Amino acid sequence: MKYFLRIDNVRVVGIDVEIKKQSSVCEQMRFRIGRTSLLSTLSRVSGVVERRNAIDILACINIKAQHGSIKLMATDLDISIFASLAADVLTEGEVKVSAHTLHDIVKKLPADLDVNFEVNDQGKLLISYGNANFSLPNVVLNKLPVLEEGDHKYDFTLLNTDLIDLLNKTKFAVSLDDTRYNLNGIYLHTDEQFLYCVATDGHRLSCVKKPKPQNINSEFGVIIPRKTVIELLKVLDDCDEINIKLSDRKIKFTCGKYIIISKLIDGAFPDYKCVIPASQDKQMVVESSKLASVIDRVSVVVSDRIKSIEFSLQEKSLTLHSNSQECSDATEFIEVDYNGAPIEIGFNSRYLLDALSCIKSKCKFSLSDSSSATVITDENDPNVLYIVMPVRT
Repeated sequence: MKYFLRIDNVRVVGIDVEIKKQSSVCEQMRFRIGRTSLLSTLSRVSGVVERRNAIDILACINIKAQHGSIKLMATDLDISIFASLAADVLTEGEVKVSAHTLHDIVKKLPADLDVNFEVNDQGKLLISYGNANFSLPNVVLNKLPVLEEGDHKYDFTLLNTDLIDLLNKTKFAVSLDDTRYNLNGIYLHTDEQFLYCVATDGHRLSCVKKPKPQNINSEFGVIIPRKTVIELLKVLDDCDEINIKLSDRKIKFTCGKYIIISKLIDGAFPDYKCVIPASQDKQMVVESSKLASVIDRVSVVVSDRIKSIEFSLQEKSLTLHSNSQECSDATEFIEVDYNGAPIEIGFNSRYLLDALSCIKSKCKFSLSDSSSATVITDENDPNVLYIVMPVRT
């Protein structure tokens, strides 16, 4: 006797997702596709699927072969990702199989060959090339839930290079503390002139801006979840421009053959502008890569979680020092552009390295005293700003 799970409606954080019943009869789908293009797309689509999933259907990827192409879809109920790519479709059909098992099989296949896919009479997906054959069970439960887009209030387009720059230069400051859910993403918002991406974990802040697209006529602010940012960055090389649509609770990205629909974080981002110091009387300028190399070396001896280091600034010079409970010690001196009063201040070395990795030329440290926030900016790009709080050393 066979049993099938029936799910009529699922309610997820205030969003109704209808899951329609699906017939247990498998369609005899058959298609052929190049391994290289399939693997690239599978890697991106399966990224939203958790390796361990309590709900079987959410561990699956949906494959639909139709009209000379295959369409892939996966979801975790917070993000849905869709992709379409050309294939030699012999028989149209649809199947749902384990996303990561399928990806792992295709990844192990030799490069530059065509792979055959077929659903047999028992409903299994057969994967074959040459003398090798694999089979995966078709998960005949219900259709994968798909996030509805909602009514779009904003619709605009960005260059992929601009969005990549915005996200890569801010994502590292996103909080990983689930209890501070409103900090678990990047705050995308506008004012009269600029489009901003901002992130903070309470100890540091990243803020990057670009000129506001002309087709944004009013101001908005939304928080994009960290996982969505990670998955989005994987597909941005597939297009030159990306279309973004916003509704009250969702955001939709269309980039080449990929579509990502994601929930937004339902919370208020803090008023970050009030923590940006208005003025600071001490400025140090140094080549970013040079300073990063010294910080990386000096912090090697530190074994604690924070990996704190001490800056000792004097005219034209910066001495970096660190030590550990095991009595290890490191000191290095470099020349810098600094003419202010002497100051000693401690930092989390990882926070500094994260910020400096986003600055490719000279950076400027603006300081006031050893207990106040330090502002780090890019000397060649006024649209990039980081704030790092000091630590005791």
